[in-house]
Amino acid sequence: MTFDETGVEPDQVFELVQDMNGTVEYTTKVPRFSSVQCLSIYFPSNFGAETTKVTYIGLKGEFQEARRHEVTICNYEARANPADHKTSFLDTVNHAVS
Repeated sequence: MTFDETGVEPDQVFELVQDMNGTVEYTTKVPRFSSVQCLSIYFPSNFGAETTKVTYIGLKGEFQEARRHEVTICNYEARANPADHKTSFLDTVNHAVS
């Protein structure tokens, strides 16, 4: 599957250069990657070889501990019971709520 097939634009595209020494660094758009929790890297082609071999991907940045939101515990009523919801609003109404 490619980005063309999904209709989604990638956050950033790099023009790769052949680097036999492994010294080329590619900089990212900082605002796009400032709060990444999951990163997918797609290599659509290589420099003419039959296979693509990635030996190292280094990521730079400042570590921030992941902030996970706890599960919210909710109770849902199948049928509301007005006696469970005391309010002065119902006291001023002249008809019964059933």
